[in-house]
Amino acid sequence: MIRIAICDDSEYMRKATAKILLEYSIQKDMEYNVKQFETGEELLQVIDDYDLVFLDYQFEDKGKDGMAIAREIRLKNKDLVIIFLTSYTSIVFDSFEIGAYRFLVKPIDERKFYAALDDYIDSLNKEQTLIIKVDGVTHYIKESKIMYVEGNGKKCIIHIIDGTSEIVCNETLSAIEQRLSAKLFNRCHKSFLVNMRYVKAFNHTDLVLENDESIVISRSKFKDFYEAYTDYISKI
Repeated sequence: MIRIAICDDSEYMRKATAKILLEYSIQKDMEYNVKQFETGEELLQVIDDYDLVFLDYQFEDKGKDGMAIAREIRLKNKDLVIIFLTSYTSIVFDSFEIGAYRFLVKPIDERKFYAALDDYIDSLNKEQTLIIKVDGVTHYIKESKIMYVEGNGKKCIIHIIDGTSEIVCNETLSAIEQRLSAKLFNRCHKSFLVNMRYVKAFNHTDLVLENDESIVISRSKFKDFYEAYTDYISKI
């Protein structure tokens, strides 16, 4: 499931973008949810809830412009994919500043819209992404977004970095472990698989994550964890 936001001060443009998005999803069998926002300030309040945003470049007397909003997005979320919607082709140079993925000129050309989404979907498949199905819905989860995975019998709980999101899937922890990068994730306990990127501190019994959660380390696994973490840190 790809979480998409459409942020434009024009109701017409929001609806037009949503319509093309729906047509694309039907043709490409893409699972997604979408929400529309009239101002960038509204979007910023929930920015971590989204993977991709179609962002208006120029808001007419409705808060900050698109570039200002994009800069604030980058302070909160470095990974969110931003596609600018604009009437000004010259913004291509400005878009480099905040790492925009694409920019689409209004009125939106359907072929260019489809090409941008094709490239985005392709990038998800190429980068380290965990793809799981829960209740018939496909979720694409970047490894960098996973803080740790918790085993729960024949199921496991995937904890996402914002600290509020959890995905429960019908796979064992061992099955998920085999599908994640061994260089980034470590099985520090029979019930926990931790992303070493988010380890803040550890001792012989526990490790502390960046959100101050504590995870148990098995005595028998401490040496392996220590060596794996040391190797990870040395290559950053």
